[in-house]
Amino acid sequence: MTRFHGLMAAVLAVAVGGGAFAEDKKEPAKFDASKLEGKWMTTEFVKYGEKVDTKEMKDPAVFTKDAIKLKTSVGEFEFKYTVDAKADPMAIDLEITAPEGFKGAKAKGIIKLDGDKMMLTYDSDPESKARPAKFESKKDSKVMSLVFTRAKDEKKDK
Repeated sequence: MTRFHGLMAAVLAVAVGGGAFAEDKKEPAKFDASKLEGKWMTTEFVKYGEKVDTKEMKDPAVFTKDAIKLKTSVGEFEFKYTVDAKADPMAIDLEITAPEGFKGAKAKGIIKLDGDKMMLTYDSDPESKARPAKFESKKDSKVMSLVFTRAKDEKKDK
């Protein structure tokens, strides 16, 4: 009988202790969009599976908490965006707000911020309902993948 009571005590200790561990689980930290704010230099750009010279991106991309301004050799683009930090990898939904000819075009993507490095990959096909699963752009896709580093004059407090 003592072995039985000892076994029951051990089972109860694990059951009660297990409940304590379950309560200790922390929710993932909320994503702070302000960490994206600032100027970002494009260091890598892969468009439809082909590397593009980063000189195509004339100036740093400027991120605010909910918008992006991007100058390319083709023109200036502005996007509004939202981030779903609960997704893994983090999801980003983009919508072009300028220039007029592209206004309203939407794209689904993923984003990762690692200190002063940011990766952004999105499907530029407006008909696509899919979101890229990896930070890559394969040939014959409409996926664009960019790597940014925070501009040197922006590194101070981020």
